[in-house]
Amino acid sequence: MAEDLTMLIGPAATGVEIGVLDIEGDDPVVIHAMALRPTFHRFLE
Repeated sequence: MAEDLTMLIGPAATGVEIGVLDIEGDDPVVIHAMALRPTFHRFLE
């Protein structure tokens, strides 16, 4: 996995996962967005 990749979990009712490259930089780029997979539901609690 890229060192400058940040994965976020969004606050939607069922959750959403978002991957952002260079989130702290001047030009962050979203490279991944999808419904939250069941594996990560525990992070919503």
